[in-house]
Amino acid sequence: MATPKGMRAQKIPTASGDAVHVYSDRETIILQLRREVASEVDLLSPSCKVAVQLSDAEALAIAGELLAAVAARMKAKA
Repeated sequence: MATPKGMRAQKIPTASGDAVHVYSDRETIILQLRREVASEVDLLSPSCKVAVQLSDAEALAIAGELLAAVAARMKAKA
């Protein structure tokens, strides 16, 4: 997905080499997950992209859940 005109784009790479992309403007939030696998590395592993448009409430719910998951992991490590 090319960055839509006028939208802010943020790429968040993951340790596995995949990436989470967040596109936003004053009206829209789009969350895109990308997994790319080179065919010469593994012919059977799929490459994929999925994008969803989120409401403000949905974005906050996802952010809250991620923060809660990280907090629980950090507490377990302490």
